[in-house]
Formats: sequence, C-alpha cells, structure tokens
Amino acid sequence: MGKCNEPGVLLESDRFFNTPSAAASRLFYYITRCGHYFCTTEYNFTDDCEVARLPSHRNSMIYFVCSGSLYVENNGLSGIVQTGQAALIDCTQPHHYYARENSETLWMHLEGCNTKDFFTYIRSMYGGRIAFTPPSSQNTKTAMLQLINAFRLPGQMSEGEQSQRIHRLLCELIVLPRTSRQLEDNDAISQVIDYITQHLFEDLSVSDVAASVNLSSSHLSRLFKMRTGFSPHEYITLRRIDAAKELLLTTNLSVRQIAFRVGYHSEANFITSFSGKTGVTPAAFRRSPI
Repeated sequence: MGKCNEPGVLLESDRFFNTPSAAASRLFYYITRCGHYFCTTEYNFTDDCEVARLPSHRNSMIYFVCSGSLYVENNGLSGIVQTGQAALIDCTQPHHYYARENSETLWMHLEGCNTKDFFTYIRSMYGGRIAFTPPSSQNTKTAMLQLINAFRLPGQMSEGEQSQRIHRLLCELIVLPRTSRQLEDNDAISQVIDYITQHLFEDLSVSDVAASVNLSSSHLSRLFKMRTGFSPHEYITLRRIDAAKELLLTTNLSVRQIAFRVGYHSEANFITSFSGKTGVTPAAFRRSPI
C-alpha cells in the first residue's frame, strides 16, 4: 500500500501496484495498479508525465466516480463523469483527466485476455460516449471496492478469483438499462409464469396462457423463449415432470394416478413425456431417483 504524493490527492487516499505471475499474465485478467482517491480540484493528470509512460499505466483503465465529478479526454473523446458514472480510458492513447470539484473516485488499470475488446464493445454499447451510467452503479462501485480493498492484505484474493471478479465486472457493464418496452415484456413473462404455476395441473394450452396477458400465441412464445430459454409448452412440460418426481418419491400413488394428477390425459403420454425428458421411466425413477 502506498500513500500518494500527487497534487490534489488527499492523504486518506490509497494506491496499490500489482505484478502478476507468469501464469496470470498469460491466462487471466489482472490489475497492474489501482486506487481509491479523494481529490481536490488540484488533481490533474496528463499523459506527458513520467507515470504515464510506465508499463503498468499503458493499458486499459476504468474510472468510477463515487462523488463529485471528473473531466476526461481520451483519443479525441471528452466528457464529464458525474457521480455514479464510469469512464473507460485507453491509456495507450492520448488522455487527460482532472477533478472538477472535490471528488471520491475508484480506478484500476487492467490487462489480460481480451480486455481491450471488452472496452471497445462496452463503449460502442453506450454510443461511443466516454462517460456512462452502469446498469447498476452500486454493483459497479461495490465490485471495484472489493477488488481494490483486497490489495490491503496481500494474498487475500487469489489471482484466479481476481480474474473472475474482473470478468464479472466487465460483463455487468455490457448489460444496458432496459427500455420501458423491455420492462413491460419482462413483467408480462413474470405474469405468465405465475399463471402457469397456478393452473399447472389443468388443461393448459399456449393460447390460454397468451390470452391471460393479452398477447398472441406467437408473440408470447417468442418473448418467453428469450426470457427463459424454453418455449411455453416445454416449460409447462418440465414443471409437470418436476411435480411428478415429487409425487413419485413422496407418495404411494400409482404412475397412472400421478399422470392424471399432474395434468396428463393418459398414462402412456405421461410415460413417454417423462422418459423423453429424464431418460428413465417413472417407475425406474421411483426405484432409483436421479
């Protein structure tokens, strides 16, 4: 841990350096330097200083503003990073940033794997803007704090875990805030799942389910597949089989009785469906549950 002597960086600030192992530098995402800064308006970093030429600096950098605001320029782009926003900076290109007011910031320089591809893609998702609001500012802040704080006690976080956390952080930045239409669609699917749960053992067609949320069968099927990975029919079938498994293991009901109990019209159809989804017959499952 090192206290900073940079102009405008207050004494309660922390900065850490990290040299990865040979394996991590080949295989993982890793941090080369990072910090938790409390800055005054004197803080002003330009890429013509000696630090900017160090290998640990010349990579991809993520900045998060906890409070205050930061002005950033990078390779022809510029913008103000407000409280709760992040900026991705390519430190191999011309860059300059400074505190516009007293600010608290989190920052880290990242290397490894496809970090640069992540940065390029994330920027494109936000229209090429240098500053953006993450889908969950609190999650971004927490993830960065955990990564930075791990350096206070060397060895607290393995290189493998650090790599996993960095990858998760980058992935979460990709998810754009949902539009109002997407939120409506997701709410409709939640209602559909509730409807299926309440009527699972009744005669239940896709058209019935779609009608419950005033959607066409085709539109519902498309949305449902996008949200759950299943078609509505397959989802109903799987939930009925789950219920049948519970009955097979906890009751003495016959296979025929269970078939009708979970919504099938014939024992044969139930056995065919159960075997197709689980790989064993209901009777075999009862003997040796999987």
